[in-house]
Formats: sequence, structure tokens, C-alpha cells
Amino acid sequence: MNDTTLDYRESDRQIWEEELDDFVPQRILDAHIHCFWNANLVQIPEGFEHQDHDLDTLNRWAEVLYPGRDMQYLILGTPSGKPDVSRHVQSVRQAIDGVAGVRHNRLVTPDCQLTDIERDLENPQFVGLKPYRTYSVTGDIAQCRIHEFLTHEQMELANEHGWWVTMHLSRFDGCADEHNLDDLEEYTTRRYPNIRWLLAHCARSFTYWPIHHAIERLRDMPNIHYDTSAVTDVRPYVTLLTREDTGRIFWGSDGVGAAFFHGHYAALGRAWQHYDADRGGLQFPHCDGRPILAVYEQLMSLKFAAEIAQLSRDQIEGIFCGNAAAALGIPADEGPANG
Repeated sequence: MNDTTLDYRESDRQIWEEELDDFVPQRILDAHIHCFWNANLVQIPEGFEHQDHDLDTLNRWAEVLYPGRDMQYLILGTPSGKPDVSRHVQSVRQAIDGVAGVRHNRLVTPDCQLTDIERDLENPQFVGLKPYRTYSVTGDIAQCRIHEFLTHEQMELANEHGWWVTMHLSRFDGCADEHNLDDLEEYTTRRYPNIRWLLAHCARSFTYWPIHHAIERLRDMPNIHYDTSAVTDVRPYVTLLTREDTGRIFWGSDGVGAAFFHGHYAALGRAWQHYDADRGGLQFPHCDGRPILAVYEQLMSLKFAAEIAQLSRDQIEGIFCGNAAAALGIPADEGPANG
């Protein structure tokens, strides 16, 4: 166990008890969450500060955030601090070995060897890959295309095995970018039809516009799924819940660093920005200024979108667990990771 603690405040507790406790189902499968170990960093970048968080940390925090819930996880490899990939993979393997209800998408960079990837994915708890635009071979992490940080050779291997790929899209317009749409259409319908894509952050729609623009094409592509991670604007959820098959939507928090802070992801027209209220210096002379955790902002937006879309309880339970569990092949009787 490490010393990582969660800054949980009375304002958070009030929102949980009054707004979220009766909305969040008993079973939760967080399909976008990370573990991290400083010991895996080759060289700690200047100014980089990140606490260790392992599976025990995730379970302890879950008990605070979602009291009494049964937790399962799709743990994703993380690029934080640019770790040694093999050491990071080994740490995850050791942390989740034999633990019920846990699956993993392996950190992958363009430099990763196919033989190493294939060997690691022989572990039945390893079900896919997690590439990052920060490893783009172009050096441009803002405007790179999928094949520039997940190579065609790696996609061919994933296609051969039917693996998952959790994809945080690059390019300014996210899923609305025509290159991204064209590439995803080519990959899902022709070139790599067996890859199962999990588009992170509502297909990188932190504001209303990307998914609103892209939904007509995305919903016709096979093997496309979405996780909800770190999206705090209600509008992308409304689009997804009213215009997509809700069975393709998975709950994901993007814990820990990207969701367990007090603030949200501020939508500013078609732009957006991470906003940490503890660092923003805002004044609240007009109200009771007590910001809540971003993950609760996310849950609140999802709740209101579900009400607008008139989702059934079964559909809500599907988003929080059933959809991902079925897609990842986790049996109903496998049990929780925090049992």
C-alpha cells in the first residue's frame, strides 16, 4: 500500500448523497483508469510530480467515491513521465495477477517490438493496446494521425488477434476531423475489421461539437465503442445517448490524475481546457463556492443526459458495467476487484 490520499470534501459528500447515490448502479466497471509507479521512470522529468497509485489505491479511492459499490476495471497503460515500457508492463502484470474483474490494455509506442507485444498479450488479463499521441513519430502530438503513433504493423497484429485498442484521438477537432473519420472508416470496414476500438473521452469530445459533427459517420462503423472518461460537459453525452446505440458506451473515469481533482473540463465554444479550481483563483461572492471533484461533475452530466434521453435503468446499468463486461468477456460471476 502506498500513501496516496484522496482530497474528499464535504461538498463532494453532499453531491454524492443528494444527487448521485441513487443514480450510480451497484456494479461499476471503470473502463478508463490508470496505475502509476515512479520507479518505472527512466529519468524523472524536471518539474514532474506524480504520486504512485496501484490497484490497492484504486480500490481505496473507489470506496470513498462510490461507497459500497462492486468495482471492476479496465486498467490502461499510462505515458505519465515517459516510463520504461517493459517495466511498466511488468508492474501492471504483478499488480493485477489473478485479481477478479480486472483487464488491461498494454502501453504501446511505435518503438515496441511486435514479439514483445504478442508475448505480453498471451496473458489472459491483457486484452488490448493503449497507444498515445505523445509518442507520435512526427513529433507533433497535437495534429498527428492514428498510424503515426500506432503503427500499421501493430494494427495488423491487433487485427490478427482481435484485440482492443483504447484510442485517444489527436488533431484539433478530435473525432470530427476528416482524417480521423476517414482513417477509422477504413480501419473498421476494410483494413483492420477485427480490431475493437474504444474511443476515449466520448471520442475526444470534451465540448459539444466533435461528436455532434461526427456521430452520423461513427455510428455506422462496426467495432466502435466509446468511454466517458473526463468529459464533464453534458452536451456530448446528450448526443451519444440520443443518437448512438447505448450498448456501445462504457463508463470510464480517467482516474486518477485527470479526474480526481476539484474542477472540470471547461467548454468554451468549440474549445476546452482542464480547469483546477484550487489553482484558478476564482472568487465566489455570489454563491457557496465549493467546487466538487471532476469525476462527480462527469457523473452529474451523465445523469442529466440520461434523464434527457429517457434511458431505462437497464441501459444505465449497461453503461456502468454490463456493456463493457460483455464486450471484454468478463463473466457475470467473476466477481469484483474489491471483493
